[in-house]
Amino acid sequence: MGCQPYVLYYGNNFFNRLRKVYGIGMLDRPLLKIFERYGENANFLNREQAAGLLNSVKGQGSVTVSNAQIMKNLFEALFLPTALIYSYLKKLSFSEAAETDGFIIMEFMGSQSRPMKITPRIVYMWFIIPKSEEGCKRSEDLMKKIKQDTGAVPISQEEWEELKPLIEKFSKVLPVYGSGENLWEKI
Repeated sequence: MGCQPYVLYYGNNFFNRLRKVYGIGMLDRPLLKIFERYGENANFLNREQAAGLLNSVKGQGSVTVSNAQIMKNLFEALFLPTALIYSYLKKLSFSEAAETDGFIIMEFMGSQSRPMKITPRIVYMWFIIPKSEEGCKRSEDLMKKIKQDTGAVPISQEEWEELKPLIEKFSKVLPVYGSGENLWEKI
């Protein structure tokens, strides 16, 4: 996949499997439970801390110029109340974030209404920002473990098709690796 920030989408069925496999309760933070299971040390961040971290990381020497630009765009699109992101994404909310010594992971939830249905289609997104080549490898290995241990398809073809308009809009606004494709197939 290469060492760059990337996004992984997952659907409601996968989220429900995560809850069962990792013992995630209604008020629990999923990343905390997942990281505890694998012994991954992380600093868990609230929205303001995540925004501050993302804003500061883009200027660090270990980050390439192109990745720094992606992180700047990510920060502006996800944490600043701009009309552009609201008009494109309708509903996107920050869930949680964690920083390890090798990578940063942020979780967001997006929703899109469905024709003739009362409940919207929900999509969850993990934004992973590797800090180094080793961080890349560790983040990919963690995602492989989660996918394998959960034993479910992260996002079904049906979910992908229903969410395609939202995903296409998102990938235009924020061209992060994987924002317009299902990267789980490469992990």
